Amino acid sequence: MLAPFRSPQYRRFWLGSLVSNLGLWMQAIALGWLVYDMTHAASWLGTVSFVGNAPTLVLGLLGGAIADRASRRLVMMAALVLLASSAGMLALLTASGHLTLWQIIGLSMLSGVGTALYTPAMNSVVPSLVGPEHLLNAISLNSVQFNLARSVGPAIAGMLYGPLGPAGCFALNACGFLGMAVVVSRLRLPARPAGAPPPMLRALREGLGYVRRHTVIGPAIFLAAVMSFFGFPYIVLLPAVAHGLGLDARGLGWLMACVGGGAVMGGLIMSGLVREGGARFAVRGAVAFGLVLSGFGVVDTTTGTMLLLFCLGALQTLSIAALTTVIQTSVHDGMRGRVMSMVMVIFFGLSTLGGLVAGVLGDRFTVPGALATGGVVTAAVAVVLARSRTFT
Repeated sequence: MLAPFRSPQYRRFWLGSLVSNLGLWMQAIALGWLVYDMTHAASWLGTVSFVGNAPTLVLGLLGGAIADRASRRLVMMAALVLLASSAGMLALLTASGHLTLWQIIGLSMLSGVGTALYTPAMNSVVPSLVGPEHLLNAISLNSVQFNLARSVGPAIAGMLYGPLGPAGCFALNACGFLGMAVVVSRLRLPARPAGAPPPMLRALREGLGYVRRHTVIGPAIFLAAVMSFFGFPYIVLLPAVAHGLGLDARGLGWLMACVGGGAVMGGLIMSGLVREGGARFAVRGAVAFGLVLSGFGVVDTTTGTMLLLFCLGALQTLSIAALTTVIQTSVHDGMRGRVMSMVMVIFFGLSTLGGLVAGVLGDRFTVPGALATGGVVTAAVAVVLARSRTFT
């Protein structure tokens, strides 16, 4: 599994991504707690998360087309500078005491633009850093570093929120993005993908048509969409869950750390489980994920919630890794940026759209009830998809 680390380029890329993702999750915890402290409304958690990822919904496919026709290194560097600038402004406004909810929304949208440009290019360069025989392990290790950051970052944020405040967490995130920009600047990557790029609109149409006709990628993306919209909003609403359990910012950090810890476990065992039958494994993982998520309807203790979150983190990572591996190993390299941008739109955009809906339902009824309902829907759709035998 560790074979990709033999590549110095991949090793630097992995470490830089780990550092930047630590800052990203620190900011996510600090911002979520700050927003809920300002509003005491789960719907605002969903709203801020949604507007932060709305550019992914609007620009995600465009970002993929850009990744297939421009220098992926330059695209990544520009996006990282934009992300660092947004986090830096958030830190300055918070430290000066002038931060408002609408400024949070505006800066979250600016960060979303950076993410929409960065993620397709980042996913597209991974096959360039390792040989094809190590691609599965590289994807596994990427999942491990992301979820290791999701495990450690929130815990660090919980400990630093008191002494440094949210401004300190935002500033550290900005430094992480700048550090990753330096790493990317030193990667040896092709200046642009091989071949003459088609016009932008034609490239987008070709990408959508390619996914629609593909017998493997199409069903994989459909399953990802179901899980993202109905299942993944539990992360967005964790600050409300923490408040309901009587926890503070440090407690929220530990809840998120449970998700990350489970995700690291899932990432470590993923490669041995999905080498064969990855699509079938993804469907079964989605069923299990939905059933565990529905447990929010009956679990009302901190210990029980932490156990649920650990299991959800593991099942979410296993399912996402299986889907991503199926897609990455099936897609033509000339379509890779566009297809991976669709995956990004689903995993980031649809999950926050689902979080917006779940937040409104949580305010109207209860947050655990809204999350449990999403789990039931996720499991039911996955069972129907598995029985239909269209996803093999």
